[in-house]
Amino acid sequence: MRHLLTNKGYTLIDSILQLTVLLLFSQLILFYSVWFKQVEKHFFYSETVDWEMFSVDMESYVSSVSLIQEQINHSGIRYIKDGFEYDIECYPLLIRKQKNRLGHEPMLIGVKSCDMRVIENQVVIRVEFASGRKEERTYEVFVSSQ
Repeated sequence: MRHLLTNKGYTLIDSILQLTVLLLFSQLILFYSVWFKQVEKHFFYSETVDWEMFSVDMESYVSSVSLIQEQINHSGIRYIKDGFEYDIECYPLLIRKQKNRLGHEPMLIGVKSCDMRVIENQVVIRVEFASGRKEERTYEVFVSSQ
């Protein structure tokens, strides 16, 4: 009988404490899910990675050339490096590279439109991806007298 009298049971204070803990954890879970979506958007989104890899490649291609020129309608560039002629051109859904006008090497895919301009000793490339995202980069060109 004495055991039954000391057992208080479930009180209003117990329920308020448990509800408070539940609300705190639900806010943490909500915060984590929003944060993870932002991280996923910035670090795992392939357009960003593809664009940066394309940019690094472009820097190496135009770093030391003997000739560089813009193609008609700003659709690409042609340059001569180490005795080989290269074309980098915009096509529907991609940017491609050709060596001596043979074969096609895709450099960047998912491209809605692009614009390539040669302005003095710089190449300016503007790209709009199929998702609507826009990127622009300027590359310094060193023209050597090989």
